[in-house]
Amino acid sequence: MTAQNPAMHARVAADALARLVTDVRTGRAQWQHPQAVRQTTADLVRLADALAVAVQHMTAALGQSPVTTRRPQTDRAVQALLHAGQASATAAQHLRQADRAMH
Repeated sequence: MTAQNPAMHARVAADALARLVTDVRTGRAQWQHPQAVRQTTADLVRLADALAVAVQHMTAALGQSPVTTRRPQTDRAVQALLHAGQASATAAQHLRQADRAMH
């Protein structure tokens, strides 16, 4: 079995989140009940956790590229991905705190 390209999963998730933001901005969607806010918060925790893990795997993949093809840009990209992964993990923590505060 051949490995799938994980980029397609990221595209679907990004498209769904962009639709959510567009629908909220245009008024087609809104959080009318606190339970909906709590559920969305829980789902965004899952999203932030998954983002942190995905970025960690991307960082590892980029960092393991052969030395002959590594360039200074690769090292800068690895550092930026590390920071993005940390920020995603931090976002998940904050969302968890918000979730606990709502209960």
